[in-house]
Amino acid sequence: MSIRQVQLDEETERSYSRQAYGHEMWLDSVGKEDGMFYVYGLYGHKMLPDKPMPTDYANPLVYDDNGRAPNPEREIVRKPSGWKFTFEDKGADVYTFYIDSNSVWVTNDEGWHRGGKRDYSKVNFSSAYNMVAKRIISRDGKNPGSVMHAALEVMPETATLKVGSDATMGIFYEGKPLANAKCIIFNRGWQDLLMTKSGADGKVTFKVDQPGDYIVIAKYTDTTKSVSDEFDETSFTTALTIGAE
Repeated sequence: MSIRQVQLDEETERSYSRQAYGHEMWLDSVGKEDGMFYVYGLYGHKMLPDKPMPTDYANPLVYDDNGRAPNPEREIVRKPSGWKFTFEDKGADVYTFYIDSNSVWVTNDEGWHRGGKRDYSKVNFSSAYNMVAKRIISRDGKNPGSVMHAALEVMPETATLKVGSDATMGIFYEGKPLANAKCIIFNRGWQDLLMTKSGADGKVTFKVDQPGDYIVIAKYTDTTKSVSDEFDETSFTTALTIGAE
């Protein structure tokens, strides 16, 4: 057992391992109270939340029209089961909210473990995971802004989708359009997930057939981003939540 294993609490172990197996985090409902925006950060699968994530699980940050804004406040809440983030509305046209999470995982004959290759013997697989949740809060409901904080980005053409139309998202990696990126798209009302890939131009298009929130998840693995005694690749996942009306 490594030092890192000993220091890892059970809730963090549970959350990290479930993300490695396919859970995602996303930014859900947005509202405003007494001049403060609030956003719920949830964790689970297909927009069904699991238990709240540990408070130090990941880093929340906000951008406004002038760049990086003060970090939001946060608390764990029971309904919905997750985090509630709050930050002051200072009149920006567009706020872009992120949760950014990083961890390294390995597998050996005993299963999944959080930690680098040097911490375990007979490692079969090792990867660094960068998982990001994103949501845009637009004053006019149209302008999506231009902020791209994450290495792997999902950029909508408009801040709000229109039911009955096609939605187009740009998938970018390190600021450049990314072709053939795996994408998962769903709405709470859908029975099935839409599994697709970005085209040669780095764009993905889907039909907006009902109102409510959609989540667009982009995934990409970069085998050139490795550290010899830590991990062999870096796996990026970014989940954009965007509303339709």
